[in-house]
Amino acid sequence: MKELVKKIIINAVKKAGYAIPQNFSIETPPKSEMGDFATNITMIIAGRDKENPREITEKITVNISKAKEINKVEIAGPGFINIFLKEDLYFRELKNILIGKENYGRGTRKKTKVLVEYVSANPTGPLHIGNARGGPIGDAVANLFDFLGYAVAREYYVNDMGLQIERFGRSLYYWYAKKSDPRMEFPADGYPAPYVKEMSDNIQAEKKEDIENIKEESDLIEFFIKEGLYHTIKTIREDCDLIGIKFDNWEYESDLQHSGKTDHAIARLKEGGFTLSKEGALWFQNPGDPGLEDKESVLIKSDGKSVTYFADDIAYHIDKFERGYDKLINIWGANHHGHLPRFNASMKALGFPENKIEILFYQYIRLKKAGKAFSMGKRLGNFVTLRQVIESGVEPDAFKYFILAQNCNTPFDFDLELATNTSEKNPVFYIKYAHARICSIIVKWGAGESQNGQSISLLLQGRGLTEIEEVDFNLLKNEKEVALYKELIKFPEILDQVSSDFQIQAIPHYSYKVAKLFHDFYANCQVLSEDKKLTLARLSLVLATKYVLANALSICGIEAPEKM
Repeated sequence: MKELVKKIIINAVKKAGYAIPQNFSIETPPKSEMGDFATNITMIIAGRDKENPREITEKITVNISKAKEINKVEIAGPGFINIFLKEDLYFRELKNILIGKENYGRGTRKKTKVLVEYVSANPTGPLHIGNARGGPIGDAVANLFDFLGYAVAREYYVNDMGLQIERFGRSLYYWYAKKSDPRMEFPADGYPAPYVKEMSDNIQAEKKEDIENIKEESDLIEFFIKEGLYHTIKTIREDCDLIGIKFDNWEYESDLQHSGKTDHAIARLKEGGFTLSKEGALWFQNPGDPGLEDKESVLIKSDGKSVTYFADDIAYHIDKFERGYDKLINIWGANHHGHLPRFNASMKALGFPENKIEILFYQYIRLKKAGKAFSMGKRLGNFVTLRQVIESGVEPDAFKYFILAQNCNTPFDFDLELATNTSEKNPVFYIKYAHARICSIIVKWGAGESQNGQSISLLLQGRGLTEIEEVDFNLLKNEKEVALYKELIKFPEILDQVSSDFQIQAIPHYSYKVAKLFHDFYANCQVLSEDKKLTLARLSLVLATKYVLANALSICGIEAPEKM
């Protein structure tokens, strides 16, 4: 609807003889009596052209009012226009919801392949709620693009190489070696967390014979690295399953190195003149960093053979494109912010268009309990795992909602007490209850359908346009009804906007608003009554709400229950 209004405004401005300004707004007014939409376009034109805003407004409003979709237009002070649409537009879109049902807002199938990579936490321990934040975000982004018709794949990138993995392996080995050498010192920058000792003990018990047959310390450390990775990756998979997150692909950093893909990526950069040898190491020569101030731009270390995480990451993204993906979306933790400039420069150097790669960052999260919040870190073990949060009574859907409802660029405190609350204070409970209440209304109606006629029965089953045409939407005059149906039809535009700006929190916020408007409607408007025509109209509105709410929740990865 907003796009329609935008076209009407632009056409009116052109007819009035003015050039279209770039940055004008079209907003929903705070009060219904101020119209369906408001625009400041004439104020922008007046400032640019140095003309009287009132005169410009009068010229443009005359043209807007001539559009067949417009009910009326009001001038709201100099430079502002309030626009009222004809109700038939809304009723037409309500019918589209009832026809589309579960497909309302869904895009047509496209050939464009989208790869969403998310979570990808270092496999040095279980998921804590800090690095698990990327799970619901990435899953919702993937669900959104799938809903809009793209061919979507979900991927986890396993960083199973590098210094952190070596430190993790040495920490595991330490608890084995210490039994025969009590004086042995814990490795510098190791992982002193209790779970590491527990994991080491488990490996020693499960693989006792294998360990006894290994004599060299270096081989033992490699063995503990391999077994430690197996255990942690298995745990991460199980943790993701706890909240219903599953991946299509698990890609390993080690495979990039062993397959020669990292060497190939470095060779491509060399051929393009984007490398430089310095201090015995090979660097990526970032045009934006001619002095090589960024110490993380090294591709091959000074030993002449060890490749860096940066080199592997370049190879990984080349591989993504070579696997046929057209659009890459990465969900990264805030600790990767410093990696972005060099990463973007490397992709540009290799000729990949900027609009093919989208990076979303999520900030840290703290657990809040009894009014107190605390941060987490994996190496020292001072963290709360995702599993602990779920097993404490937080439903997976509640965890997802609380994560998604926050701007991912904003740090936030996860309120454990609110998330486990099963009253209307908990927003996800409030939303789910709206859907369950709708299903209850439908069931209640169905019990008496034999004496209430077939048309509504067919409508509730969504069998087609013939029955929907019988609905007289003009009977929906109550302000609560009007507010609800005007919100429902915003759903496709909200999805389109989020697919562009990636403000994923808009979808759970929208779900909550629809739920609130429905609860208000239910409290003020009797759905089932002796008035068959009014009952049909209100049931149609209820059913449209069900479809939109269920679709929005499905994108968030949240269940829409029929009973509560």
